[in-house]
Amino acid sequence: MRADAGTALRGEPVGWDEEQGLWQVTGFDEASAVLRGDGWSSDPRRLPFAPPELAEFPPGVLLFMDPPDHTRMRRLLSPAFTPRAVESLRPRVAEIVEAALTGLGDEADLLREVAYLVPVAVIAELLDVGEEGAGLLLDITPDLVRMLEIDAGSEDLVVSAAASAELMMFLTPLLAERRRRPGGDFISAMLAVPDGLTLDEIASTCVLLLAAGHETTANLIANSVLALLRDPSQRPHLLADPVRSVEELLRVEGPVRQVVRTALTDHRLGGRDVRAGEVVRVHLDEVGRGQGPLDLARGPLPHLAFGGGMHYCLGAALARMEAVETLPRLVARFPGMTLRSHEWRDSSTFHALTGLRVAGLMRGAD
Repeated sequence: MRADAGTALRGEPVGWDEEQGLWQVTGFDEASAVLRGDGWSSDPRRLPFAPPELAEFPPGVLLFMDPPDHTRMRRLLSPAFTPRAVESLRPRVAEIVEAALTGLGDEADLLREVAYLVPVAVIAELLDVGEEGAGLLLDITPDLVRMLEIDAGSEDLVVSAAASAELMMFLTPLLAERRRRPGGDFISAMLAVPDGLTLDEIASTCVLLLAAGHETTANLIANSVLALLRDPSQRPHLLADPVRSVEELLRVEGPVRQVVRTALTDHRLGGRDVRAGEVVRVHLDEVGRGQGPLDLARGPLPHLAFGGGMHYCLGAALARMEAVETLPRLVARFPGMTLRSHEWRDSSTFHALTGLRVAGLMRGAD
């Protein structure tokens, strides 16, 4: 047992977990230091408990890259995700949300019929893959996202690798077509980057956009709806200031529970000595909720829902915009909606539901 062992679950911001053989981080400052600091790796292949199936992951997945490769790809991709670039999508996102809400019956599973549909429709628009492509994206996401589970086992990774290969096969002729006849879509924009990206890197970015961008945005929307159903007194504050409210919802109901990093160098963290090669598990959910309870009436408190530093979520502006366009429309249109049932997903990585059934969706104004 380590001489400096402790447990973050006893209220310490950093503690050594003897059973799992890693550091647990729950303090905001300490989590921020890991996510924003140098000398940490996000490559899951470096983890001492990494399954061999990780070798089947598609190359060039930005989320799992370290410098210098990460630095180059991030520089090439960032212009497509600036707030200004994302803002141009707002009118179309609003149309997508309205279409999803119009299609609801008196009772519905809002996770499936709104939270999942809106982000996948937006991604389908970004990639310009048409209705057939949108259907494939929706079907393939549950298998694809299994690669992002911190505790993913061999079966998870095999299933996810197969889903990734299926998506790659779909994208390959699309990439060739866009190279010959570029359009105004995200794939064409990536192909046009000077000194640019390889075809494998572009395809892997599309995989990541679907696996991470779709899943996390869907979870944010659904989790936020559940919070508003449980505490209807928060709804007027959401309608008064959706942008501010989404930040507060991100802090308390953010879609990602935990992330892991491997120390590349020795660190002093929260009064503890983390040695090179050791793993830290950052509890984003506890970091956020530790700042205080949900209160949409006040200014938002700091959070790390989108990570920080070089791995700060590239699609953060897009996720925020989709939530800001969806949540107030849903609340304003269906003021009488009530919670029927909900189920939480069994996941150490995602703060996510498997179902969110509500009623009273025909009582609001059109």
